[in-house]
Amino acid sequence: MKKFIFISLVIIVAAGLLAGCGKSLEADRDTVYIQKKGNVVSAAIADFDKDYYDEEELKNYIEERVADYQEEHGEDTVSIDEFSVEDGIARLFIKYSSCEEYQNFNDVTLFSGTIPQALAEGYSFEEDFTEIEDGEAAGSVKKDAVTDLDAKVIILSEKVDVKVDGAIRYVSSQYTTMKAKDTVSIQLPEEAEDGEESALVYVVYE
Repeated sequence: MKKFIFISLVIIVAAGLLAGCGKSLEADRDTVYIQKKGNVVSAAIADFDKDYYDEEELKNYIEERVADYQEEHGEDTVSIDEFSVEDGIARLFIKYSSCEEYQNFNDVTLFSGTIPQALAEGYSFEEDFTEIEDGEAAGSVKKDAVTDLDAKVIILSEKVDVKVDGAIRYVSSQYTTMKAKDTVSIQLPEEAEDGEESALVYVVYE
C-alpha cells in the first residue's frame, strides 16, 4: 500500500509547512527521515479541504490500518505519532522501528545500510551520480567512485524528501534535487512510481 494511501482512499470513499514529531522532523512535503539507530519517521501531508471529507472517518481508518499491522507484526513495529487536520491540510506522522517495517507497511522499496551491504543485496548502482558538497551539486562522478566507498546509503522508490542523520555525499542524478546538507528531494515521474528498479533513487551519506 503506497504511503499515505490512507488519505487517498478515504477521500475517494468519501467522494505550507508541516512540523511535528517534537523536534525530530520538519518538512514542507512528504518526508522520510532515517535516524541513526535505524528507526524511521515519516511525514505525510494531503489537502483535506472539501466539506464532504470526514476527519473522524479518516482518523479511524488510519488507526485501524496501523492496528491491523501491529496485530500481525508486533506493537513495536509501527505507531502513529501525530494526526491532525488543520486549515484544510491533513497531517500524519508515523514512526517505524526499522526500514524493513516501513517498506512492508507501505509496499515500497526502502533500503538502509552500507554500500557493501546494498551490493550484497543485489542493488546495482547502475545510475549516474552527482557529488554533493555542502548541500550543493558539485559535478558528476562515475559509479566506481561511489561503490568503492564504505559509506551509508538509502535506496528508495518514492516521490518524497529524504532526510538523514549525516551529510549527503552523492545522489543518483535522475529525479533528485538537494534541499539541505542532510535532505534531498525526489521527484519521480508518474510512470516511475511503481517500485521497479529503474525508478530507484540512491542517497549516499556519511
